[in-house]
Amino acid sequence: MNNYQSLKSKYELETVPIGIGGKRMEFYRVGNWEPFIEKLFDDKNGRFTDFPMWIKIWEASLVLTDYMLDNLSPTPPQNVLEINAGMGITGMFLAAFGHHVYITDDEDDSLDLLRLNVEHNGLKNVRIKKLDWQHPDLTSQFDIICGAEVIYKESSLQPLLCLCRRYLKPGGAIYLSHDRQRMNVDRFIDQLPENMTVERVGKTFTGKDMARRIIIHIIRMA
Repeated sequence: MNNYQSLKSKYELETVPIGIGGKRMEFYRVGNWEPFIEKLFDDKNGRFTDFPMWIKIWEASLVLTDYMLDNLSPTPPQNVLEINAGMGITGMFLAAFGHHVYITDDEDDSLDLLRLNVEHNGLKNVRIKKLDWQHPDLTSQFDIICGAEVIYKESSLQPLLCLCRRYLKPGGAIYLSHDRQRMNVDRFIDQLPENMTVERVGKTFTGKDMARRIIIHIIRMA
């Protein structure tokens, strides 16, 4: 069973076009969220963190992608690690502009969706891997580590910090994008070692009947 058939047997799939930086790609995504929402309401212990984060196109991922495409030269190509990628929008657009991208997540269905979308858009310079922050097994370091809405629970702070320190090349950069209301991001920044510097950039995402303030943290290792 291929990735499409496997996902189609579990979810209602639909396609959505996304254009950023002058390029346009088409992404498969889960179209019907009602079963997930109903499960949260039916389960007395249901929490938002039980929601499958990978099915949503996060505004922070669109803002991060646009910012990185504006600020990263396509030459020379960078080796990029996208963490907790969900739909992998940032990593896939960076790959479309010529960078070598390792897209990771810890959810099997997310990984199947990533493989489907990489194949659907004909991207060749992308690798996809399951990555557990508690037990990372990557074999190389990266020029760039990036992620959108990856810090939403306090228990992830130390594993993420260890991951970044272990797999970021000296002189490399970490790009993290979050809704400004994510309080755990500030706790993560406070735990960074002294040899890391932080730049904070605020952007406003404006969509249909809504506007969100997105904060991008650019963290560099000396």
